[in-house]
Amino acid sequence: MPRRTALPFSPGPATLALSLLLLLFLLLIPSRVVAREPGDTGLVVSVAGEVQVRRAGGAHDAAEGFVLFAGDTITVRTGGRCTGFVPAGEAFDLAGPAQYVLGEAGDRRGLDNVKGWVQRQLAQWIGESRSQPLATRSQRDWDVRAGAPGLLVPAAGGAVRPEASRFIWSTITGVDRYCLVVAPATGDELTRIVRGNEAVLPDLEPGAEYVWKVKPLLDDWPGEAPWRGFRVMTADEARRLDEAVASLGDLEAGVLLLSAGLEEEALARLDAAVTLHARGRSALLWRSRALARVGLHDQACADLLEALGRQ
Repeated sequence: MPRRTALPFSPGPATLALSLLLLLFLLLIPSRVVAREPGDTGLVVSVAGEVQVRRAGGAHDAAEGFVLFAGDTITVRTGGRCTGFVPAGEAFDLAGPAQYVLGEAGDRRGLDNVKGWVQRQLAQWIGESRSQPLATRSQRDWDVRAGAPGLLVPAAGGAVRPEASRFIWSTITGVDRYCLVVAPATGDELTRIVRGNEAVLPDLEPGAEYVWKVKPLLDDWPGEAPWRGFRVMTADEARRLDEAVASLGDLEAGVLLLSAGLEEEALARLDAAVTLHARGRSALLWRSRALARVGLHDQACADLLEALGRQ
């Protein structure tokens, strides 16, 4: 495995304050529930009005990112709305007044192929978050400037598609060529000289894990660029994801894409979801999380502050 080092970085006081605010919000999501078996978990995606989740031990106010378990009862008061995924992997949409008792997740072997994949994907992502493009309808501007090239997509621990693995990084003013290096756990590094801040590699091994880094093509560039790990999806995973997302609206699709580690595609769908009148606040909260995942903390905090202002 290549040696991994990081360039020094000194954020300003404003950036630190905003980042701490964002970190506080993100840490609240996985701490809302007690951990159980990961296969038994669902997820609340959006909440409007008064929504509660009752389970043994009492009632809890639901919020975006609230983890659901089999046997929970969701109660939506008049004028409220709650959407998300049940432990079996199906999406739900409740408009108040409504009450919904979540059934058992069931035997994974008997689940529908796509619903089973959604269930496992969300459960794995929820568990990981405790410790740590499709038809996009919009085009995100990735022209991000920084003092050193920062790795944006894929995020740390994220994923890329097997047929076209896409990489995006921030640029340095006055520099137009960069060296992209991708390395497997074992084997030779793959190096590409790229003009601009995006590249697509079509020949990475499906299901394999890699690390990548980017450095400007300058003879006197100091230090080493940092490495970041990611995984290549298998063709079967990509197919199941596409089938699942095809039946979902922008908000739920964005959350599912985020759980799969495809932050760029998730942001494209969440960009569209932010314009929704009824669920724009929820979309802002999820987009802030996605932006934080790729390292755009100032934009993430701006979304978070706007969402909090809509309460």
